[in-house]
Amino acid sequence: MKIAVSGTPGTGKTEVSKELSKILNYEYIELNKLAEEKGYIIGVDKERNSKIIDSDRLKNVSVPDNVVIDGHLSHFVPVDLVVVLRTRPDVLRERLKKKGWLPKKVEENVEAEILGVCVFDAEEEKQKVIEIDTTSKTPEVVAKIIKKLIEKRNFTHKNIDWMEDFAGV
Repeated sequence: MKIAVSGTPGTGKTEVSKELSKILNYEYIELNKLAEEKGYIIGVDKERNSKIIDSDRLKNVSVPDNVVIDGHLSHFVPVDLVVVLRTRPDVLRERLKKKGWLPKKVEENVEAEILGVCVFDAEEEKQKVIEIDTTSKTPEVVAKIIKKLIEKRNFTHKNIDWMEDFAGV
């Protein structure tokens, strides 16, 4: 199975992906490194201090079976399942501030989380998508939840909606 772990920065993708790959005995792939190796970096956004990845080219990348792909654009890679990690926007804001992110970048990512941008994009790609709220869960617990869902073939979509509670925050 090919699994993408996506979500807004700060939702726990890297730790969950590494733990999930360990308990499933799957290969771990960091999307940013893959994009760099394939030449899919098309520029640098100096204002946001981040690399720009050609998401259209990700749609055609081939990855092996039994892999967990970690990255907030991993939902563009053809996979069997996309797991979108979600975190309450107020908690996400504090996590990103602690990482030393610029206020503008923090707020852009909090807005993306409120709007569910990663979920929307994944669904647009016609992927099987599940959402997991990581707000008060450890990476180990989240990885075990994902493993159970895979074992049960339970890929029902859990619609996490922060709009009512956090619009205008």
